[in-house]
Amino acid sequence: MYLYTLRSVSSLLGFMVSGLVLTACGGGGGGTGGGSSSTTESPVPQKTFQRQIPLAGDSFTYQHQVKDDKGLSWTYYSTEIYWNPYRNATGSLSILNDKLPKTGYFFAGTNTSATFSYSSYYDANGAEILFSPRSASVLPCSFAQPYQTAQSPYTVGQSWDVNAVLGCNSGSAVSTYKTVRDTGNVAAVEDVTVAAGKFTALKEVMTIKEVTNRTTPSANVAETSKDLSRTCWRDTISGQYVKCVATGFDADFQSATPGGSKNLSISSELIGRLNISNAGVKVLPRFAGRWSLTIGADTRTNFIEIDQNGVVSKVFELSAGGLTTDATTQLLNASVSNEGDLSFTLSTPAANGINGMNGSFSGKLDTVVSGSGTLKLSNGYTGTWKMTRL
Repeated sequence: MYLYTLRSVSSLLGFMVSGLVLTACGGGGGGTGGGSSSTTESPVPQKTFQRQIPLAGDSFTYQHQVKDDKGLSWTYYSTEIYWNPYRNATGSLSILNDKLPKTGYFFAGTNTSATFSYSSYYDANGAEILFSPRSASVLPCSFAQPYQTAQSPYTVGQSWDVNAVLGCNSGSAVSTYKTVRDTGNVAAVEDVTVAAGKFTALKEVMTIKEVTNRTTPSANVAETSKDLSRTCWRDTISGQYVKCVATGFDADFQSATPGGSKNLSISSELIGRLNISNAGVKVLPRFAGRWSLTIGADTRTNFIEIDQNGVVSKVFELSAGGLTTDATTQLLNASVSNEGDLSFTLSTPAANGINGMNGSFSGKLDTVVSGSGTLKLSNGYTGTWKMTRL
């Protein structure tokens, strides 16, 4: 059994840098004519590729598998979705002008039920500018300089050596959250087949070292949190990673076994993808994670968690039409289909002053971040509900 410790979101996903890196190709020429005559070969032009910025609504779902050197392993899932950029922003949003936002949602599928979300912003070249490790609704952190690896236009042989400092706001003060050293190069272009399909991909080989600074009431503690060798492949069209393999030390993953190792092998694979028209490869884990639920005009937030298999659980403190839930409430036949159809039944016993009553929820998660439907109670009450990603 593992304990899941989240100190650095980038260690979980490894997909922070959004720049698309691609390959070069070319051919040779030769001389013509007879005797000893010859011609000088012309230089072969290096093939370059311009990064294609994803559209708002594009989403990508990944499965990540982690194994330590004791032979123990676990799995988690993540979904990333792009949304509307702050074009021509003014005032307090001017820092986001012409930036492309991307939000990520995490769900740990084995040995833990941890959920997490983050938000990042990128410039036209894919350099990461802002990063929120705590909430998708706020941006408390920013890099002191753009986190830029390969730059557009991209070619095989491009290399980078990034020294980045991520600082986070705490009230009026800014403290260092972590420092990152990322070195690597664009090695080749290769065809890669993963669960989400076959891709012409760009091979990146890199090493990543991080030091995370944790502030405690008594001191500022520096801890080496990552020292990984990693190879990743990017889709040439979307610019997203489709596969990554990494080995090394990562303090974000800790074994509960006394003396358990943090030396890991980590593999990540794209298992689903959708474009803004909801077309692509659909997988149930795209809904995995924690959602907020509101009933009618009630502004109170309730929580629902969906696992990687579409099983719904954890409904808290609902109150609508005479139905009130507590810890004794049962959630029956709860599920989400691969198309996003959601249904479940609540059953409250006649105990603790609560009248026994049943209620059925039905509706649809029409995107990976929102859904709605109806609630029908056994006393005849009918209402509406909405769900949004946390």
